[in-house]
Amino acid sequence: MLVMTAAVLMYGMSRAEDGASLCRAVVCTLVMIPSAVLDCIYGKLYHRLSFCLAAAGLLLAEAQGMAGGGADSVLWSLAGGGLFGLLMLIVFVLGRGSMGFGDVCFAAGLGTFIPFAYVLLAFFLTFALGGVGAVLVYAAGAARGRETAGRLPLGPFLAASCLLSILHGEEIVRWYLGTGQGRMG
Repeated sequence: MLVMTAAVLMYGMSRAEDGASLCRAVVCTLVMIPSAVLDCIYGKLYHRLSFCLAAAGLLLAEAQGMAGGGADSVLWSLAGGGLFGLLMLIVFVLGRGSMGFGDVCFAAGLGTFIPFAYVLLAFFLTFALGGVGAVLVYAAGAARGRETAGRLPLGPFLAASCLLSILHGEEIVRWYLGTGQGRMG
C-alpha cells in the first residue's frame, strides 16, 4: 500500500499545474488510498474514513481560501461533496443493492477535493473506469476458464476518477468539447 501511495503521489506531483491542485491531490491521496485498498480487501468502505476525508477536504479548502483570499472556497468544497454524494445516492437508490452506502459517503468525501466544475466529470469517469475494469476482470476470468461471479469494488474507481478530475479535469473537458488541446494532446 505504501508503494501504491508513493506512486500516486509522485504522479500527482509531476502533473499538478499549480500548488492548489498539488495540495488537493496529495492530501486526498493520503486518505483515499487506504479507503480504496480496504474496499478491495474487505468489500467495504468505512464511513469514518469517508468523514475524515470530507473533513480534510473542507479544512484544506478553508486553508486555501485564507491563503488566496477566496472566502467562498469552503462553500464550493461543500457543494462539490454534496453534489457528488447526491449523484451517487441516486445511483444507490436506483441500483437496488448494486452498490453500498459506503460508496455514497466516499464520493461525498472525495467531492470536497474536486473543483466543483469537474464533479460531473468525476461521476462519469467513475463509471467509465469501472466499466472498463469490469470488462477486464471478466475477460481475465474467461481466459482462465472461470466463472467470474462476484462484486467489483467501486472505491478504487471513485478514487481514480477523483484524482483524474483534480489533475486533468480541464484537459479532459477541453478534449471532450473539442475546444483546444490540453497537456495530453
